[in-house]
Amino acid sequence: MPWVVRAGTPSTRRFSAWAIGLWILLLFAAMGSVQYLQHGEYAYLTAALLVIVVCGGCILRQAWARPAMQVLAVVLALWVLLTGALMLRQWGDFSIARQHAMAQPQLGEVALWMIARAQRTWQVALALKALAMPLLLWLAWQLGRPAVRAQFRSRRR
Repeated sequence: MPWVVRAGTPSTRRFSAWAIGLWILLLFAAMGSVQYLQHGEYAYLTAALLVIVVCGGCILRQAWARPAMQVLAVVLALWVLLTGALMLRQWGDFSIARQHAMAQPQLGEVALWMIARAQRTWQVALALKALAMPLLLWLAWQLGRPAVRAQFRSRRR
């Protein structure tokens, strides 16, 4: 039995690239909230839950969520910029730690391996931040466009 969808029905949705960005942001917020809960970082947990709620509202195309997501995307982009700048201040710390580990032979290769692993993690985090900032700003811009704004509906009363 073929599925027939009439044009103009509320269930008809066109492909939207910005929705993929929302899903990715939702997944990162969910992953972060689990980690924040494990480590007892309740302020970050609250922020992650807020992101989850706003992303869910945008995915469901609720009108209240669109401007909230625009503001949230810009705030997150600024947060990424700030934390990325703070991370860049640690650029030389890995070579200093490597020198300290080599000066103490009792630490052995394990210390050098741990430093190298921490440096790779730091590099991946910095690369993700470099990708996230323009994507978040793009998402905020997309949500402000009239064509995207028209895809959101206000609450029924």
